[in-house]
Parts: sequence; C-alpha cells; structure tokens
Amino acid sequence: MALATTLGKKVALEALAKRREKYKDKDWNAYSAGLYAGSPMYFGCKACNDAIVVPESYISRPKLCKECQAMKDLGWLE
Repeated sequence: MALATTLGKKVALEALAKRREKYKDKDWNAYSAGLYAGSPMYFGCKACNDAIVVPESYISRPKLCKECQAMKDLGWLE
C-alpha cells in the first residue's frame, strides 16, 4: 500500500508540474471579464493556475482546483 501512495504522489506532482507549465501565462480573470452575464466565472488555481470554473452566483471564490485540493488534503501540497 505504501508503494501505491508513493507512486501516486510522484504521478500527482508530475501532473502538477505539467499544469504549471501549461497555464503559467494564462490570465483567467481577463478571460472572465469578456463573458456575457450569467456565464460561468473562471479563476486561476493558486497552485497551478489551471482554470477553476464556478457559476456566476458563487458564494466564495475557490483557491485551488480539484486536483490541487486533493493533493493538499493528502498533505502533498503545501
């Protein structure tokens, strides 16, 4: 079981590095500014800058995407 956890962590961290590289120059806030009223809002994840899509009526702005939040919950992301 420890091997699966170690392997899972390695794969997750590699995927995080790829997302950081892919989205390093993306400005999700500028993208959201040009959308029509009622459209979903786009925010950048604080860890990898991947898009976090939430409905326009969101109550609180999420800080991490689902993948990064899962890594944080496991203690793999500070």
